[in-house]
Amino acid sequence: YAFFEKVFVYKDLRAVYWCIHDETALAEAEVEYENHTSPAIWVKYPLQDDPAKLDPALGGKKVFTVIWTTTPWTLPASRAVAFHPEEEYVAIESGDEVYIVATKLANAFAEKVGLTAPRKLAHFPGKKLEYGNFRHPFLDRAILGVLADYVTMDTGTGVVHTAPSHGAEDFATGVKYKLDRHTDVDASGVLHHGLPEYDGKKVFEANAPIVELLKKRGVLMHAEKLEHSYPHCWRCHNPIIFRATEQWFISMETPM
Repeated sequence: YAFFEKVFVYKDLRAVYWCIHDETALAEAEVEYENHTSPAIWVKYPLQDDPAKLDPALGGKKVFTVIWTTTPWTLPASRAVAFHPEEEYVAIESGDEVYIVATKLANAFAEKVGLTAPRKLAHFPGKKLEYGNFRHPFLDRAILGVLADYVTMDTGTGVVHTAPSHGAEDFATGVKYKLDRHTDVDASGVLHHGLPEYDGKKVFEANAPIVELLKKRGVLMHAEKLEHSYPHCWRCHNPIIFRATEQWFISMETPM
């Protein structure tokens, strides 16, 4: 009660670890890591701006950026694509399309998705893509280009799809860029207000139909299975998710 009396206690919307089996939030100390198999996918997001503004060599081209994710079920909540501000990005042409990915991962990306005769057209820093306008791969939604230092160059494409309601770092980016942070995933992990292909399904069950939907829309470049370390609930030992929800917190920064 003394904490509450001295205004240390507050309620806030935050993306926290959430167990869909026990329907409860988890603290970091309540999370255990176990092996888990996830679908890893490479997905195209079309650029809506005039590509010539990025580089004259891209004028009149069909340009996309490509994200890599192991949680297809979070794509309905995708609001932005994040680039690292200090890293270099490259535009690769193959056939009649151009793909923007991190230069450090470009060769691995081209090999993984099987690009035919890839040709590098232009290079530019990630910060040039801030506030770029993209389109969601299957929803009628604008996607914003944002910058984030947590984008890594060790795997994927160097471009991170950002779902503010389903990740701690994503949530912070959502606050910074004033993105929509509400969630359509309920306490038991069921998706709502989505397309018929995945609406009403639990998050992990929604992965397969969302991958199929991406195939039908012609935006899936590659898919494979990935075994990796994944957070699980210490009580029921089921895999958990990040979910934006209102919780009570005790501030560790309020002056005593």
